[in-house]
Amino acid sequence: MKSLLKIITVCCLLLSCTNSKKEKKEPNNTPEEKGKLFTLIDQKQTNITFNNHIEENFNNFFAVFNYVYNGAGVAIGDINNDGLSDIYFVGNEVPNKLYLNKGNLVFEDITNKANVAGGKGWHNGVVMADINGDGLQDIYICRGGHIDTENDRKNLLYINQGDSTFKEEAKKYGLDDSGYSLMASFFDLDNDNDLDLYLTNRPNKFFMGYEQVLQGKAKEEDMFRDKLFINENGTFKELGKTSGIKNNYGYGLGLATADFNSDGYTDIMVANDYLERDYLYINQKNKTFEDQIEKRFNHIPFYAMGIDVVDFNNDGFEDIIQLEMLPEDYERSKTTMASMNIKLFKDLTNNGFHYQYMHNQLQLNRGNGIYSDIAQYSGISKTDWSWSCLGSDFDNDGYRDLYITNGFKRDIWDKDANAKFSAYMRSATARTSTNEENAQYIINLFKENKISNYSYKNNGDLTFTKKTEDWGMQIPSFSNGAAVADLDNDGDLDLIVNNIDDPAFIYQNNAEKIGNNYIKIKLEGPKNNTTGLGAKITIRHNNKKQFYEFKTVRGYLSSVEPITHFGLGKDSNISSLEVAWADGKYSTLTNVKANQQVTINYKSAITIEKNVKITNPIFKDITTHIKANYKHEENIFDDFKSQLLLPHKLSQNGPCLAIADINNDGLDDFYVGGASGQSGAIYTQLTTNRFEKLNTKIFNDAKNSEDVGAHFFDADSDGDLDLYVVSGGNEFNASNPTYKDRLYLNIGDGNYKLSPNLPSNSDSGSCVISHDFDSDGDLDLFVGGRLVPNKYPSAPKSYLLKNTNGIFTDVTKTLAPELATIGMVTSAVWVDIDNDEIKELVLVGEWMPISIFKKEGDKFVNITSRLQLEHTVGWWNKIVAKDIDKDGDIDFVLGNLGLNYKFKATKKSPFIIYADDFDANGTNDIFLTQHYKNRQVPVRGKQCASEQLPQIGQKFKTYQEFAKAAIKDIIPNVSKALMYEAQMFESIILTNDNGVFKIKKLPMEAQFSVINGIVIDDFNNDTILDILIAGNKFEVEVETTRADASIGLLFLGKTNGDYKPVNHLESGILLPDNVKDIQKIRIGNTVGILTAINNQELRLLQMK
Repeated sequence: MKSLLKIITVCCLLLSCTNSKKEKKEPNNTPEEKGKLFTLIDQKQTNITFNNHIEENFNNFFAVFNYVYNGAGVAIGDINNDGLSDIYFVGNEVPNKLYLNKGNLVFEDITNKANVAGGKGWHNGVVMADINGDGLQDIYICRGGHIDTENDRKNLLYINQGDSTFKEEAKKYGLDDSGYSLMASFFDLDNDNDLDLYLTNRPNKFFMGYEQVLQGKAKEEDMFRDKLFINENGTFKELGKTSGIKNNYGYGLGLATADFNSDGYTDIMVANDYLERDYLYINQKNKTFEDQIEKRFNHIPFYAMGIDVVDFNNDGFEDIIQLEMLPEDYERSKTTMASMNIKLFKDLTNNGFHYQYMHNQLQLNRGNGIYSDIAQYSGISKTDWSWSCLGSDFDNDGYRDLYITNGFKRDIWDKDANAKFSAYMRSATARTSTNEENAQYIINLFKENKISNYSYKNNGDLTFTKKTEDWGMQIPSFSNGAAVADLDNDGDLDLIVNNIDDPAFIYQNNAEKIGNNYIKIKLEGPKNNTTGLGAKITIRHNNKKQFYEFKTVRGYLSSVEPITHFGLGKDSNISSLEVAWADGKYSTLTNVKANQQVTINYKSAITIEKNVKITNPIFKDITTHIKANYKHEENIFDDFKSQLLLPHKLSQNGPCLAIADINNDGLDDFYVGGASGQSGAIYTQLTTNRFEKLNTKIFNDAKNSEDVGAHFFDADSDGDLDLYVVSGGNEFNASNPTYKDRLYLNIGDGNYKLSPNLPSNSDSGSCVISHDFDSDGDLDLFVGGRLVPNKYPSAPKSYLLKNTNGIFTDVTKTLAPELATIGMVTSAVWVDIDNDEIKELVLVGEWMPISIFKKEGDKFVNITSRLQLEHTVGWWNKIVAKDIDKDGDIDFVLGNLGLNYKFKATKKSPFIIYADDFDANGTNDIFLTQHYKNRQVPVRGKQCASEQLPQIGQKFKTYQEFAKAAIKDIIPNVSKALMYEAQMFESIILTNDNGVFKIKKLPMEAQFSVINGIVIDDFNNDTILDILIAGNKFEVEVETTRADASIGLLFLGKTNGDYKPVNHLESGILLPDNVKDIQKIRIGNTVGILTAINNQELRLLQMK
């Protein structure tokens, strides 16, 4: 039993916290809302009695075999070509079952007659496909488990004999692999019209550290690695190392084959459980593949399970849903969900395992296989221990909905149960009991906890509404593999689910009662790919388009029926239906009536010379025009060392940019700020429209300072532009000299000298803007304070600096004393909001409302509440002023945290922070809280919270006690602490209607990530202002997913005041990195966009 203790001990170590001190549309009111979209059909009617029962004993439970409760798959296909889809269930250790569809949802068990029970071994995934091209569906089964006997691990291939019987012939076809197989997918890798195969295998060990994974990859043991087989005249041969398929030493629970980069060749995606990262093998069109997961995905799941590849937003690009195991319920998440180990996270990212996070991910295809995870925006990131995901249009409204299975028979991640287990294993009882007795104690210790599967309705705007109960699917279960099929041929998709220790679910879909229309498409492909796998189907109806790349392996260990289904809503006619076959030929139908199944035969396909759409992007990349390009080099600093529960770093807010014509030659030049340890630089523009770095040595003297803000202005009224640089960051203690700002005076010929004429303030700042606020003819300054080092979220000082003959003095206390505590300012503008010819000061920041100071007499008065903006507290990063609607007054575009983030905030349920030295040890403690069942609860878990405040662990002995406690129970004196609450994280347009401000949310694409940079201009010369945004936030704590879904985006203004997003293929803007600033810059007579990226080189774009 020591091995059991070791397994779970290793597991706990891997998942410890640290090792150091929207905008949604209302759901459609369709008829199914009044009833139930699905009906669970009783097994007495269906005759389907299959139950994937797991017999638990000493040799067969989770501590011996960690995948004992992973379940098995189900495959759907018409085995006798009678027009009815039949069902094949896989049992892990019970016999597999084949059910023949007799019509009207009545089935006959023909397993024994068909000879497909599976025999010995542990059965996992299953695929139905016509392997030998005879027009009959065959069955391929993956076997593995914890079976030591090689023969009982060999995969099975049942060849259909045409009389509802099958013959096992895996060896004959070269597919009797004896590894620890999980799943397989048949596809045409070389477009030669036959079926090839990808097979996922796994190691025979679990809970390995990353060093062990690296060692396992180096060994390349045959039975543990994935394999790629090519079809050579009807037999399958492994391609081997030359194919580019790596020895990933992973646990490929999810497998999908599709054309991820839209180049006409099928690629492979493998979703791996545990530490090993996922793989995205892009087909190189020469029977080799290249892994491009890091190039195309900014992050991936940690415990990846099922995946599906479908087009959720009908833009013609298929998206990817990937499943994980994050609980939706707060209390359950705090008792069962593992914390991420900080050291492990760093080790993984530093050793090529990519950024991995523990929640479902919806990877939105941004075009040509560039993906952004928007699951937290879409509302589908938390579905507990999930297995299968199926994106299918269940209500036939024209958008693919989502069904997710979940459940694990024993709550093995229950932290309190694990504590009891550890104590038991140290006890005398454990030492004196038999192995069988100890095993039974452990099995009983980890309780069963069934929860229902998840059903989501697609709202048509990339958000989903949970419909589990409304659709009649709330039955608790341990569900694994699932498939969709129109079992009763009534035009809607029924659901078939393989359960552990319960009869399989057969859900009848009642969508026909809604009255929406549909079309089903059956492909008759070429001889050796008779179902047309890999064909791309596009339908157009009523100015709408839907797309699907035909595939049957979807979800988890399962395959769906080989028929394509589209819901059409109320449309009764399809104007065009196009099939692009894998070999490049096309079949087209026009004016197809709805509510039928259409058969399209490859024999009718023709070769068409398609006109290649030539795009002429608005921008082109001319980064090479920057000679000796500046590369920002972020210094290494651990902000979390002093404040463990920080939501993100505060030391990585650069680089900054400032644009101006510093030498009066009519060409824009720029300054780029450096990180701590790196000096900033000035680049001047040459007449060739290229940029050259000036040798300005004076900046080297301040290289230890971190440049976070910069501004060119005429400080000494001599007619040239001087430079103010704001110092910031979090690396040093408060009042450290490195936080002192700098004023550089222009002395001609590109030379600058440091001015002594600034106050001796040493605060960590953010921004600086100039304006003659005292109307004496020179430019004064506002300097924003960003943070108090080690005191997050305390408000730093912001300043008004009066210019008197080039000497700047602090007049904040006299003119605007409230600025000394206004908050963590990030951006500011001087602008006249009421057309009285006196500019107001408008500020935004982290934990701040949109704040406006108006000059009244000699003072600046905060009129935020007067303008009813006090409830706009957010994590604002950028504000830009412009008369967007051209009504004669100034509006604003504001960049915020966005809606695709772990944290959510509304006026009704604000996101709150408390800060104080709660344990009186001299350090500032913080607690982020959220609302749950009418109480405020901490965001972070017991383990992490106890490391910040050890008394929490002493007070709450169990995780269950902590999970049920409100923040006031955890910290009794919390009401006396510093408190801020955020009410909105949306990025917005703030329109000004004669001094009355109205909030208009930016389009949904702008909410996918943090916005740090905004440029407003007319980019398409239609006289309507457009908006360009960029951002992201990579510097977050390890339990918060990086905000990395922004790729930069251009929104073109429309005459009705709306904004249309432009795909990057058409705009030429692709900025997927950690962008901290973008600025408009004139390049000769054209417009350019200069982009500052943390820890990377500058990027320069130019309008064509």
